[in-house]
Amino acid sequence: MNPKAIVFLKFLSLSLILSCGSCKKVQTVNQKPTNASVPCQIDSEFAVSEAKEDGFFKAHKSKSPIEIDGCSKDAIWSSADWYAMNYLWMGDKVDPTDYHGRFKLAWDNQYLYILVEVIDQTLSPTLVNGIDNYWKGDYVEVFIDEDKSGGNHKFNHQAFAYHVSTEGHAIDKNTLEKTVFFDDHIEVARSQEGNTHIWEMSIKLFDNQFNENSTTNTPVKISAQKSIGFSIAYGDNDGNNIREHFIGSKKTHGNNNDDGYINSDVFGSILFVE
Repeated sequence: MNPKAIVFLKFLSLSLILSCGSCKKVQTVNQKPTNASVPCQIDSEFAVSEAKEDGFFKAHKSKSPIEIDGCSKDAIWSSADWYAMNYLWMGDKVDPTDYHGRFKLAWDNQYLYILVEVIDQTLSPTLVNGIDNYWKGDYVEVFIDEDKSGGNHKFNHQAFAYHVSTEGHAIDKNTLEKTVFFDDHIEVARSQEGNTHIWEMSIKLFDNQFNENSTTNTPVKISAQKSIGFSIAYGDNDGNNIREHFIGSKKTHGNNNDDGYINSDVFGSILFVE
């Protein structure tokens, strides 16, 4: 990375105060009410994000449930490592002052938790109704294969490719080849401090027996040493009504780095540890 860019990122991170009193919570459609009097928090110190070329990550168990409020105040986030989300999958080279991404992982028996921090000069909402153009607005895409078995998942639930929109929807294809919301799978909240955006999520894990026509699907319980297929990426739209960049957590992601929404063989992984 350009030395000037590194200095800029250090300055930017150091300039964010821990209490983040001016940090703006952004209410989304898939977010529980939160206590607005509690200040948001963004890391006050520059921390190196570990890049994982192979996309193999570890998530540590949280000793208490994590409140999804987009404010990263839960204890586990202060000790969890930052992982980089800066491998360019699609588009031209990105100026780090326009985009820089990183994330943290945690878990309990009920949920996979993800904290995403993105520097993005222009945050674009999902276009139109969030269905027809779900991949053209800014979004975080979370790829999950619960049993790490791989395979085609484009129009089935062998795996999921959740497009988490700025509005808080979790969007993927169903078995009828239609684009639908899976909002009951993911709870998400966002906050903002200048050009820095925090996305905090709790995600239920469903196996390949998930039935989209049933109301009795049971999420898989998480335990130590369980491993799942996983990748995460950011779709960047700087206001031109297209996905201008696609930037992910591992070096390659299949054909043209755009195979993840079809083939879960290209995912990285998470190992859950105590």
